[in-house]
Amino acid sequence: MAKSAVTDWDVAPANNSDIAGINIAEGCPASGINDAIRTLMAQVATWLAGASAPLPRSGGAVTGAVTNLGTGSTVIDGGGTARMVGYRAIPLTNKSASYQIALSDVGQGLSTNAGITVPPNATTAFGVGDTIAVYNNSASNITITQGAGVTLRLVGTSTTGSRTLAARGLCTLLKVGTDEWVASGGGLS
Repeated sequence: MAKSAVTDWDVAPANNSDIAGINIAEGCPASGINDAIRTLMAQVATWLAGASAPLPRSGGAVTGAVTNLGTGSTVIDGGGTARMVGYRAIPLTNKSASYQIALSDVGQGLSTNAGITVPPNATTAFGVGDTIAVYNNSASNITITQGAGVTLRLVGTSTTGSRTLAARGLCTLLKVGTDEWVASGGGLS
């Protein structure tokens, strides 16, 4: 199949033997390389111009399908899980009762006046690098509880355990290992 657009390209290098019908296979004539490079550049420019939002990037290549590039965009990760793509905003979800974070919260913010629990990997398999913001939208402290088997570290210290988030405090939870998270933010102890 002719590779007439970026979306036609194959992840296997050997399967990319032409650019819009210009032969670039091993042993191809040197005369076609200049045309192939210019055509390749035009394909990339066309592809970028057609994107309705910034292209997703999360520490490497996208390993699956991208859907709805715009508000509410998702990337399907290597395990088949749809992950939200955040850009210029952290969408807030209001919670008014104690809440255990979920995969749907990744890249999101939780505005709450109740406690938050970070579950073990066996319960909810977050990916390393998954991040969730927590805003304490109350006039009282709330607790961010480390679930059974979870290590929750206070950033920049060796302190582990459940954390206290002060009134109107903001905390970011970052998964750094299978059952290890780091908490950072203002009003966090």
